[in-house]
Amino acid sequence: MVNTIDVINRSGKTVELGFFRNNAAFRPSFEAEKTILLRRNQSLSVRLDNGWEGRVQRITGAS
Repeated sequence: MVNTIDVINRSGKTVELGFFRNNAAFRPSFEAEKTILLRRNQSLSVRLDNGWEGRVQRITGAS
């Protein structure tokens, strides 16, 4: 089973997003497990493993 998240870039610039998995409770990872590049006004459905917990963070792009 997999989970998906829909990500939309509503800015006028290309952005790179990183998906960072939690290593354990209160132990976030600082290395992106997956990165995606979204152009302006682009949307993308991203597949994640079942039970995935973590954060999505902008790495580069629009501010």
